[in-house]
Amino acid sequence: MGVIYNRLKDLNVAEMQEVKHLTEGAYAKFQRDFYKSKLIVDIHKFEKAGARAKYSVHFRLEGPSLLLTAEEVDWELSRALHKTIANMGQEIQHTFKRDAMRKTGKKPY
Repeated sequence: MGVIYNRLKDLNVAEMQEVKHLTEGAYAKFQRDFYKSKLIVDIHKFEKAGARAKYSVHFRLEGPSLLLTAEEVDWELSRALHKTIANMGQEIQHTFKRDAMRKTGKKPY
């Protein structure tokens, strides 16, 4: 299905390229586990009067039978993206672990 980007108009050209490069690579990894899924990327840039800006990155992976979310906030865009990708990977592992435990009937304790 693909990647859907929201609020990219707040970013400059270099930041847009960085976002697209990192999310396309992450989506290729996520698509191995969830074939018919789409990744919705929402990035908000908080600008203050100073020289730095804070970035809020939200990922939402939607499939036919699942909905996974991950979010992070950081002062650097690349660091926020990498943290969000790592959080989404942990959410995927957690989901698979929980499903495997339900199917095998193992006790959670």
